[in-house]
Amino acid sequence: MKYLIPIACAVLLSGCGVDPRQQYNRAKDAYAAHDYLSAKLDLVDLLEKDTGNRDARELLVRSYLALGDGEAAAAALLKLDPAQRPADYKVMLGEAALLRSRPDEALEAVGQVKGAGAERIRALAYLGKDNREAAAAAFAKGMISGQRDPRLLADYARFTLQQGDVKKARSLVDAALQADPNSLDALLVNGRTATAEGQLSLALDSYSRALDSYPGNLAAIVGKASVLGDLGRTDEMEQLLDSARSKVGGSDALTYLQARAAAARNDWKSVRNILQANETFVRDRDDASILYAQALDRLGQEEQARSRLMPVLTRSPNNAIARRLLATVQLKLGDANGALKTLEPLVGQPSALAEDLRLYAKAAKAAGRPDADRIAREALFPTPQSLAAELANADTALRARNWANAVVIYERIIAVTDGTNPLVLNNLAYAKGQLGDKADALKYALEALKYAPTNASIMDTAGWLLFETGTDRDRAVKLLREAAAKAPDNATIRQHLEKAQAAG
Repeated sequence: MKYLIPIACAVLLSGCGVDPRQQYNRAKDAYAAHDYLSAKLDLVDLLEKDTGNRDARELLVRSYLALGDGEAAAAALLKLDPAQRPADYKVMLGEAALLRSRPDEALEAVGQVKGAGAERIRALAYLGKDNREAAAAAFAKGMISGQRDPRLLADYARFTLQQGDVKKARSLVDAALQADPNSLDALLVNGRTATAEGQLSLALDSYSRALDSYPGNLAAIVGKASVLGDLGRTDEMEQLLDSARSKVGGSDALTYLQARAAAARNDWKSVRNILQANETFVRDRDDASILYAQALDRLGQEEQARSRLMPVLTRSPNNAIARRLLATVQLKLGDANGALKTLEPLVGQPSALAEDLRLYAKAAKAAGRPDADRIAREALFPTPQSLAAELANADTALRARNWANAVVIYERIIAVTDGTNPLVLNNLAYAKGQLGDKADALKYALEALKYAPTNASIMDTAGWLLFETGTDRDRAVKLLREAAAKAPDNATIRQHLEKAQAAG
């Protein structure tokens, strides 16, 4: 009779019949591969048999910290022999305290410890105490410590991004990636910064790299799924979310993204059902509340939609999306005067968006305003100030490589004009191409070429997109050759032509 190894020994007790040194080396390899759960399982089992193994206990602490388990890390740290504590013991103690939301304990842990790691703990602890000035000072002190700590740089970038300083955040992110190209913190904040810049392709690449190196990381999954949604790649977004639920379980962030995916399919019943089942987190998130209200509005439940939006505007009175949606709902409920009042902050400036002016005109007519016809006439076309402001914002977004915002603004300009401005069409094509939407980009590029067939930049955009999409290589080379002849000093056009010709 052939005896079988018991399943509990074969699967759960990873060290069954394994030499302790081999088991420790296996845990080290798992940790190096960012498989912290496997490392933890091996180390816990090993320490049950070899309680004095100092190296295994230290690696277990680091595994707990990497897994975000502050309680287990703190308990394991206390078991380290005081005479054998690692040099960064107090920093790890502070990290464990932060994971348990105990900023005062974290500050006490690092005490008089110097260096980038300790300053990072201080900065995050001060943020936990809502002391942004002290946090900024700690980050700045860490920067002059002489140590290029990727985690400090990444957290500092995240802090500056929250302050609205995208340019400084980008500089810090680049420094973090230079210090460690595989740092999870650096990759995640790179994704967030690229999203803020409108560089969605870069954001997607960064989150994908994070997931490749740190499989199952929730923040990377959420970031990548969100960007896929922004790019309109709903099928890929849903596949990632389905895979994530089977690996990491549920979370508020994944729930919201699941609702977003349903909205992209116009499945508003599913959006409502998903968010209705998660009322607690919906109440605390403006984006979830707005999406919930949108679903309720689409399903004819305007009164409930209004009740969802009012708290959002109480918390965030400058939220234009919430104002626009609330005004729409108020009009459906017959509250035209309420809609007018809601829209007033959006239409009170010469640079007001045409879509807001048109909604305001509709509300004025419904309210029986005597000047409703005049408002309606003025809303038919954007004011010169409005159009100039939109063009300036689009140009700023384009120069900042904020492709996503540029696309939104250029599409808005086309919607309220006759759509024949070749520079607007060309810039929209360029921005869409940078986002990876090459087919749609080519459509706008060819439309721009129709209105300005001899403009070198427009010929270059159309020719290069024809080449990139493989639509018409012969025409691509012809356009690029003519563009190069018109602008011989333009290095970009020359490079495009050389690449197209080299491809045959």
